[in-house]
Amino acid sequence: MSDAQTYYDGLISQGYTSEQAVTYTQQYYSDFQPTPVVSTELVAPTPTVSAPISTPEVTPSLESEQGGIDIMAIAAVVCIALALILSVVGQFNGSWLSSDEDDTHPLPSSGLRTVTLDCSDAPPIDEFINGNQTTCMIIAKLLLAEGWRINQNPPPEQLVNLTEEEAWALIRDTHGDETTVSGSMSNFCTNSYEFGNETLTNYEEYAGIELPDEHANLSADLASCQEGVSAGLTGGIVLWAGTFVALTALVFAILGMVGVSLPGGIESHGKWVSLVSGVLMILAVLVWYLMLPSSEDSAMGPSIGIFITVFAAILAIVSGALGIVGGMSKSNEI
Repeated sequence: MSDAQTYYDGLISQGYTSEQAVTYTQQYYSDFQPTPVVSTELVAPTPTVSAPISTPEVTPSLESEQGGIDIMAIAAVVCIALALILSVVGQFNGSWLSSDEDDTHPLPSSGLRTVTLDCSDAPPIDEFINGNQTTCMIIAKLLLAEGWRINQNPPPEQLVNLTEEEAWALIRDTHGDETTVSGSMSNFCTNSYEFGNETLTNYEEYAGIELPDEHANLSADLASCQEGVSAGLTGGIVLWAGTFVALTALVFAILGMVGVSLPGGIESHGKWVSLVSGVLMILAVLVWYLMLPSSEDSAMGPSIGIFITVFAAILAIVSGALGIVGGMSKSNEI
């Protein structure tokens, strides 16, 4: 007789119904199907067949064992739930890379698909003659706008006959008082190129010279920035896959904890699904990083978005490990 059948028969002898016994047995032996047992009542009928149900000394032992299993299952559910939440946070976090140069204005940081430009550390706008923070925000909004010419300064005719202080006040009113702006990385790439190209062309016309190397550098910077866009899109797709698998693992873990059986007992494989989700999250970070353009002069370094995603992956793997250890413990107790 197999271990699974022995465990099943033991539950039946303790008073469980056949449906309950099958459910609990399949938590440890997912492929188990009960073998019909020839009733002994026809051979030796006895009025004591219901006695096992009222046996008080067996029930505490089973409840104690089940309590330990529940603790392990709950820990696995908590870990995979946190991994699911953090993977979504990492997906939308706008700071996978950030600059450590405090004197850069606006200060950039980037997520998988977005760029954030921060002017909060730029000199304040108390002195309108300098207007550094206002100028910083104007540049930031231009670089992240849907189109290079959108959200530019007020039309020149509005600035006619205004003092310098009044002109800066009008510009500030046009762009608002916020000091941080976020937008699409794709817009940032295109607008940065067009802004630099227009500035360079105006200088060439003013100085009466040509600067082909500078134009080539702008084109190279655009190509490099677009590689970053592709890296973010690809990494994001892999991370979404990891998030979806983590959601599946969470559903399986909850069903297994409450004793609900799916066709084929697939909920018992939740621990392996958790491990797969963790691997996918790690893979998302690696794919994104390997696809990024290499630049020795870049001041951008890893930031909180990466750490959130990696921590989510670790939690998913821990959840799977708890499921494996819990299953081994159950097998040893039988």
